[in-house]
Amino acid sequence: MNHIIKDISVKELIFDPQNPRFSMVYNHNLQPEHEIIERMVKKENIQELMGSISEQGYFSGEPLLVVDNKNNTYTVVEGNRRLAALKLLNKEIAPTTKLSSIESIIEEAKIIPDEISCMIFDDRRDILRYLSYRHITGPKKWDSLSKAIYIKQLREEFFSKLSLDEQLRALAKEMGSRKDYVAKMLTTLNLLEYAEKKEFFGLKNLKRDHIEFSILTTALGYTNLSNYIGLPNGSVVDVDNIKDDNAKDIFAWMFLQNESGETILGESRNLGKLSEIVTSHEAVDKLKKDKDIKEAYLFTTGPENTFLHLINYALTSLKNAYEIAPLVNKPSEGLIKKLEDIEDLNENLIFSLRKKIRKISREEGEE
Repeated sequence: MNHIIKDISVKELIFDPQNPRFSMVYNHNLQPEHEIIERMVKKENIQELMGSISEQGYFSGEPLLVVDNKNNTYTVVEGNRRLAALKLLNKEIAPTTKLSSIESIIEEAKIIPDEISCMIFDDRRDILRYLSYRHITGPKKWDSLSKAIYIKQLREEFFSKLSLDEQLRALAKEMGSRKDYVAKMLTTLNLLEYAEKKEFFGLKNLKRDHIEFSILTTALGYTNLSNYIGLPNGSVVDVDNIKDDNAKDIFAWMFLQNESGETILGESRNLGKLSEIVTSHEAVDKLKKDKDIKEAYLFTTGPENTFLHLINYALTSLKNAYEIAPLVNKPSEGLIKKLEDIEDLNENLIFSLRKKIRKISREEGEE
């Protein structure tokens, strides 16, 4: 199908609210335009693009892909970042916070195009499949959240009448990917939307920007974590049977930040430890209480093994302390008090364990 290519006034071009890179979901509402602009300015290096256009002009060999709205406006489906740069240069829009870098680019601009080459389509769906090559497997790949939003759009636009298995197969073929990858992306997006609808299960201070979609996707690749929140396998997609309390735990551990901006999970490589922790009630209780993933992980082997590990660790520490004691020139009364506390605790521990041994012996004798 041939499409018309012509120059269109920047004023007649509008942003695509459904663009996968910027249509972040807020309780199923589209992200406001001013937030899209702020995101482009802060995270999309828009100043560099503005500088290039203002110095060299716009390269007409790469037209924007637009949909004719039949009212003298055109929605830019592909090229929203370039459109933002042009509108900023033309002072049609401005970031909420004034930035000297943007203001200086506009003041020093040699070229400010007020028209731009566009390829015009009658329907947005005609452009969707082109985006698959360009941003999923092609040269300008999207981040994982943008990919997931795009996959969902494809599913709803082209494959909604198929069975779930047929949908996953068709989407995988469309994108040159695997069926399980498509399923995991859709499931993760549905989980994120579900969590947003539930206002992140009442977790205070948890913000949308705190959630890293790629980490959430990786987490669902761990069977234990998926099972913990009520997703029995990697291709469920439907998240209606989520266990809200457990999902709240996962979001809190992975994304809720303390005053220092740190999470309980810490690094993504700790997902393996978290996956083991959720299989043990003792480990989960420990994590909820102390918020220390390394300490909670010790409890995944059971109380006896954990206890033995801690005793061995304490014994090794005391041996090391004993060896270094001669080098301590001025021991304080506070230091002596700590050793006395250790002595008292040790006596209580011995007494408690001997009492339990006697009780077990009596019970076994009665049998």
